[in-house]
Amino acid sequence: MTEPAGRTAAEIFVADFERRSGSRPLHALRVAGAFVGSLFQGLLPLPAVHDVVVRRRDDGAEVARIPVENPDLPGDTLRFVTDELASRGPEEFLAEWSRRP
Repeated sequence: MTEPAGRTAAEIFVADFERRSGSRPLHALRVAGAFVGSLFQGLLPLPAVHDVVVRRRDDGAEVARIPVENPDLPGDTLRFVTDELASRGPEEFLAEWSRRP
């Protein structure tokens, strides 16, 4: 689908945190691991509990899922992706971010 020229990706897509894919028990295990890791103040690596997911505004279809690289600072990942949405066109954003794992 082609978008009108001059539009930013932020007009077409929206980014937010969503629970990492996997079963409820796996999510609960990740949350428990994050809690235990925080008790040890960084001595244990914290598991990522959420991803930043980019969806189309019109139909909610997922177009990109970006793992939160640093679970201590998840807002940094969301802020970076939001800035990318605001500064790129839709096709440019998809070309860069839809290839990422």
